[in-house]
Amino acid sequence: MTDAAPSPTARVAQERSAGRSWAIALLLASASFLVLFDSLAVATALPAIGDEFALRPGVLQWVVSLYSLSIGAFLILGGRVCDVWGRRRVMMAGLAMCTGAGLLAGLAPNLAVLLAGRGLQGVAAAFALPAALSTAAGEFDTEPWRSRVFSVIAFAAWSAGLAGAMLGGVVTTQFGWRWVFLVTVPVGAAALAVARVLLPADRPGAVSGQRLNVASAVLVSAGLIVLLLGLQEIGGHGGVRAPLLGGAGLALLVLLVVVERRSAYPMVKPGLLASRRRAGSYLAFGTYCAGYTALIVIGSQALQERYGLSADAAGLALSPVLVGGVVSSTLGPLLMRRFSSRTIVVTAMALCAVSLTLIATSGSVPRMVPWLLLWGLCSGPIYVGLTRECISDAPEDDRGTASALFECMSHLGGALAVAAFMTMLGAGIAFRSVELSGALVVAAGALLTLLLIPRR
Repeated sequence: MTDAAPSPTARVAQERSAGRSWAIALLLASASFLVLFDSLAVATALPAIGDEFALRPGVLQWVVSLYSLSIGAFLILGGRVCDVWGRRRVMMAGLAMCTGAGLLAGLAPNLAVLLAGRGLQGVAAAFALPAALSTAAGEFDTEPWRSRVFSVIAFAAWSAGLAGAMLGGVVTTQFGWRWVFLVTVPVGAAALAVARVLLPADRPGAVSGQRLNVASAVLVSAGLIVLLLGLQEIGGHGGVRAPLLGGAGLALLVLLVVVERRSAYPMVKPGLLASRRRAGSYLAFGTYCAGYTALIVIGSQALQERYGLSADAAGLALSPVLVGGVVSSTLGPLLMRRFSSRTIVVTAMALCAVSLTLIATSGSVPRMVPWLLLWGLCSGPIYVGLTRECISDAPEDDRGTASALFECMSHLGGALAVAAFMTMLGAGIAFRSVELSGALVVAAGALLTLLLIPRR
């Protein structure tokens, strides 16, 4: 006996539900797009900004650095605020702040206002990203939509990187550097308007029985920003300031641990880090991001110094990574139907380690292209698999913090990698050896994933 076909009314309801699901997924993806488009597009606009404000390169770099520091410093606070005050509120506040900050940066009459806009953009991103990821996990709790929504977010992130890298220079040349910021304003305003309609109201229980620990909030943000500044100084050969800043940042984070252990409302609940599944996901993503730093930051310098490419040509040579990432982001849901997240992530990270090894030893730019593409093709499934394991596995009321910890690993992993790899280069170690060290880190991440993330 066969099941009866769905009635016309049921089919309409299913189609309407699928349409709403796609709309929410695209809305959540817009947050990733806004964040990553500006972070890469602005790099191409730096010379024009420097010319208009007559800035030295060291000062000009703060247009990029302040944004990255703001995201890294406020991510954990943003995630905790999601859990305490509600994801919808935080998502809408983040989108509104991101839109206003883009307008402020685009209309900036001087460097101080531009830097204020960039700092606010980073803070907005630090709140919007965990809100988007935790909403994705909360709204889509069954397959295939759970993997599909993280795939859509990954697709938006890689597309933003590709669009920012490829179109940032075009926008700057044709319309001026200000439009690199202003072009995001209508996108942010539209996303905010759609969010008001589509996002469900925050659950009453999301704000009951939880409080924001102000002391922990200050310590975690101050500790992270000082630590990241120290790591940035190490990467830039900052002399005595680097260890002083790094030590101060670590001291603040140690004090945070003391305060957290005594608090009835900790910023990061111990259970979030006690889970092998989440701890393995965090470490795997951190090691992947360290390898990505070796690929992009060290790889770009190697292309310029070893092969004589210009900065623009080096960026173009590395673009197969972004292309592969865009393509592979669409493969996540298909792979999740056949294999476990653990199997997919371990395999993909092992292939990333192999590709980085072959890039380091290739000897010519054309020989690198297939291995750069391979890295990108492995990247989408890694992101989809780890977000699915890490965030979806977290308790409902802690998913904002779990999302923030996951995203924070990209900033800490990248910052630590830049500091370590640039120190190695400063000590006279060859580019090839530094890139091979990055491959070893990624291989170690694959092994940690295998050992720490349990089978389902």
